[in-house]
Amino acid sequence: MGLEKVIENIQKEGKEKITSILHDAEMQAAQLIQTKQKTLDETAVKKRQELDKQIDLLRTQETSSVEIEVKKIRLNAEKDILTQTYQECLTALSSLPHEKILSFLLKKAQQELPEAAYVYSNTRDEPIIRAQTKIPYGGTIDALGGIIVENKERTLKIDYQYETIAELVWERSLKEIAKKLFT
Repeated sequence: MGLEKVIENIQKEGKEKITSILHDAEMQAAQLIQTKQKTLDETAVKKRQELDKQIDLLRTQETSSVEIEVKKIRLNAEKDILTQTYQECLTALSSLPHEKILSFLLKKAQQELPEAAYVYSNTRDEPIIRAQTKIPYGGTIDALGGIIVENKERTLKIDYQYETIAELVWERSLKEIAKKLFT
């Protein structure tokens, strides 16, 4: 019976070892599953954070894009209003009493260009120009009003057309005009 006890002990020890090995394997598997689950959870949190960041970035970009579009629309509207205002100024300027303005412009031109040899104006103002100056009339120009004066060689020219004067004043005053119109 000694051999049977030895076999029994060996079997018992084998079963205990198997149980111990299975228990250790189950513990290691549980730890591995727990570690993998923790890694999955951390990865899910990181992915969610990245996704939230991308969503925020897209919202910011979309908001910026909309703001830029609104600014473009506003600037175009302001530009249209300024252009309309400029045209209204030219119209108002052309309806002023021409004789006084032309007299002033002729005197100013003769002071700046004493050797003036030709004067030009629009067709409407030609009789006024001819009556107010001895400078030979050089011809008509396409303008709302005002004059152009040249020397004999036509190398020097003074441009006092209403459009030119209005443009100079407009450019100098544009910031102030825009401020008054849009604030």
